[in-house]
Amino acid sequence: MFKNKACMYLRLSKDDGMSSESNSITNQRELILSYVKNNEMEIVKEYVDDGYSGTNYDRPALKNLMEEISKKNRAFDIIIVKDLSRFGRDYIGAGTYIQKIFPQLHIRFISINDNYDSKNADMSDTNLILPIRNFINDSYARDISNKVKSSQKMKREKGEYIGSFAPYGYKKSEENKNKLIVDENVSDIIKSIFDMKLQGYSSKAIAEELNDLGIDSPKIYKENQGLNYKGGFKVKKGRNWSAKAINRIIENEVYVGTMLQGKSATINYKNKKQIEKDKRDWVKVEDTHEGIISKEVFYIANRMLKRDLYSSKEKKTDLFSGMLFCKDCNSPLVRRVVKYKEKEQVFYICSKYNKEKSCTRHSIKKEDLEEILAGIFDKYLIFHENLYRKIQEIDITKNIVDTQIGILQREKEMTQELLSSLYVDLEEDIISKEEYQMFRKNYLEQITKLNENIEHRRKKQEAAKERIKNNEKWLIDIKKYKALTKPDRLSIVMLIDKILIGEDKEIEVIFNHQEEVAFLEAMANTDEKKQDHKQQAALQFVTTQKTVESEVCYG
Repeated sequence: MFKNKACMYLRLSKDDGMSSESNSITNQRELILSYVKNNEMEIVKEYVDDGYSGTNYDRPALKNLMEEISKKNRAFDIIIVKDLSRFGRDYIGAGTYIQKIFPQLHIRFISINDNYDSKNADMSDTNLILPIRNFINDSYARDISNKVKSSQKMKREKGEYIGSFAPYGYKKSEENKNKLIVDENVSDIIKSIFDMKLQGYSSKAIAEELNDLGIDSPKIYKENQGLNYKGGFKVKKGRNWSAKAINRIIENEVYVGTMLQGKSATINYKNKKQIEKDKRDWVKVEDTHEGIISKEVFYIANRMLKRDLYSSKEKKTDLFSGMLFCKDCNSPLVRRVVKYKEKEQVFYICSKYNKEKSCTRHSIKKEDLEEILAGIFDKYLIFHENLYRKIQEIDITKNIVDTQIGILQREKEMTQELLSSLYVDLEEDIISKEEYQMFRKNYLEQITKLNENIEHRRKKQEAAKERIKNNEKWLIDIKKYKALTKPDRLSIVMLIDKILIGEDKEIEVIFNHQEEVAFLEAMANTDEKKQDHKQQAALQFVTTQKTVESEVCYG
């Protein structure tokens, strides 16, 4: 019925090229057509897997081929390929198909360049030569896979981008496909996302805002790139932004100029399933391209991301959203609006008290908090100006030394000596084996903690040096807040980490980089040869506000 009716199977690996009709596919087709013409066969179907690896058999065209030959009324009984490697490079899988599955289905298999035809093949061809050729193809695939991985590893370590598509907000340079450049069409959208997060918007509220404005999501924007797309704004509403998409952007360090790659890997060259890698194995290279936002904004936006920010249908944000915490239970404070003397007043109370009454109110009036914070800001800015004047005179090559590091080093050396003497004590029966194991474990834990502490302080020391080197920029950054008559949302999140509210209205303000600033102050005092290294009160402010009973929010 279908005597000498055949199909051709063509495959090109994605490592060889991804064009829809590549020269390699064309060459395979021409070779097979020439073969069937000379052997009185007729091609009735063609199956093409262009861009699929030969190391596995999960390919759409191959699946369709197998489905066809499994039918009773199939259109052909011959499969022709250019060579065995086009059918597959996994020698076990290829052998299973050619030696078991095809014979059971009475399918004739022809590999032209390997001079193999299952109709005429003898035992040596099928059981010896064919497996050897399949094994060679498999080895070739493994070798290519290792070379590709090695090349990708080198590129990652050099900070070269190897992804198929540039992250949203960037595009690949025309001169160098491994270099990212800012996509001016949508870079302002990235800035707006981070700005809204700092302003106190939840990720869901940000997504809704972008959808209402008709801004294309990253997926839609990329799809439209081939359609002469000019920008991110559309008249049509609902462009598929989600809270998850917003979170991915805020968490992506690419927007500060840092390349973070190698987060996942395939199991092996045969199994292409992606598995997550340990964060310690990720490849991180800083300053590989132009950042869209500053590192400071990135750090603060990610801190806000981890906090339960206020969200409403009106998309209004509160001045202190994500900034207020109970000093006793560390739970966030929630906003409450009550009517007092025909006026609405805003209070904040402990969320744990509000939900389960397991804490106390810790209530504070918004206008009182604003007034107190304005005074704290004034003192903080004066302190910074005084500190700046001191550090201008510091010789950073000599004076920036954290004396605590030396103390920790000596403590580490003493602990190491005690650890070394343990074995002698054991040999002389001063301690038992159980005591030896216990003391040894304790000393090793102490040494580990000391190493971590030393490394932490060294990093802080280097950070302080950088701050002093860039003191002009630092002063400008602080000075711009002096013009404010009272703190606004941006100044609060940029200068403050959190505000703790006590039950007796005690307010403790934890400023950003407080530890680094304290270290700078200590260095400045050391330079002046002062004996008193006590931190100035401006580093941590405590203010008491007396509550008027009628103004308490009862939640």
